[in-house]
Amino acid sequence: MAAPANPPDLDHDAGWVPFQVSVDVGTATVVVAGELDREHAPYVLDGLWSLTRSERSRWVLDTERVTFCDAAGLRTLVTGHHLARRHGCQMVLERPSPCLHRLVVLVGLDGLLVLLPAGPAAVDEHRPLPPTGLLRAGQRGRAVPGPAPRSR
Repeated sequence: MAAPANPPDLDHDAGWVPFQVSVDVGTATVVVAGELDREHAPYVLDGLWSLTRSERSRWVLDTERVTFCDAAGLRTLVTGHHLARRHGCQMVLERPSPCLHRLVVLVGLDGLLVLLPAGPAAVDEHRPLPPTGLLRAGQRGRAVPGPAPRSR
């Protein structure tokens, strides 16, 4: 089959946001936009390190415009949390983007990191997964909730 004479214009980068990090030591805020991945995570960590000079006890990591996050990005968030704690501070993720919020909840970091959504609508939009509970040795796990297995 031949390719169409005039292929449709596809804008593959319609949702692309260039990577940016801005730091305001005075307000103890780091703003991140774009992909928080292996390539860009060190820049975010450098920004968090610069907050060690801040007089504020609360560090804000504004992640509203983060479009993607991988394991290195998650590791940066956890490292930032521990860095803040070592300096007697608290790091909060302010306005996490939908993709970042889902990922943080999915991997269970919402128990460690403080998430500050933009408002009530943001909370409703990002419902966490139901807890699965702990498995004890010898128990069989179920991937999908359903009726309990019958005893023999």
